[in-house]
Amino acid sequence: MWKGVLIVLLLSVAGHFAVRYLRTNPLDPVLEGGELVVETNEHEVRFALEGAVEGTYLVARAESQDFGDAPANAALSVLGLAATRDYFQAHPDQREYGSVPGLQLENLSAPLALIAANRPAYAALRGLVDEYEERVDGGGKWLCLTIAGQMLRVTSAESLGNGNDATALFAKRAESARLFLANRVLVEDCAELVNSR
Repeated sequence: MWKGVLIVLLLSVAGHFAVRYLRTNPLDPVLEGGELVVETNEHEVRFALEGAVEGTYLVARAESQDFGDAPANAALSVLGLAATRDYFQAHPDQREYGSVPGLQLENLSAPLALIAANRPAYAALRGLVDEYEERVDGGGKWLCLTIAGQMLRVTSAESLGNGNDATALFAKRAESARLFLANRVLVEDCAELVNSR
């Protein structure tokens, strides 16, 4: 009897681990000749690596883009740590998704698109989107995201179906949001993070 319970418990833990950490990135980012190459549902998009970036941001909005035609795993709206600290000082009792000052904060945030560079980063990014959705639905506390990686610039894009050049289209889309390749992704509660730094 106890062996059966132990086996079920081990399978449950292993299943959680597999889903959380071994799930593969559908964009399958690959470095080729100094460029990052990703495939969306309809296009192959190439990016130049524009330099190292690192930062911590309050996440005002998070949305998965894994299975669309956007060359990113997630689209976020974020606010830098200094502005987040100022916000928390001005609104000490309004630190939850859905609060009136929180809605105003979303209007101040800037768009950021992320591609996960590896499985741990992808798992953390998927976890961020899931946790964000749960907290928005339940009026939970704000989430903060710390990332380290590379800034990206679109260099070329072509249709997978007919090979048509779509570089101008993807370059124009990229103008609306900063795009990062994230090597490391860490998700934390903003209130705890702001108080600790």
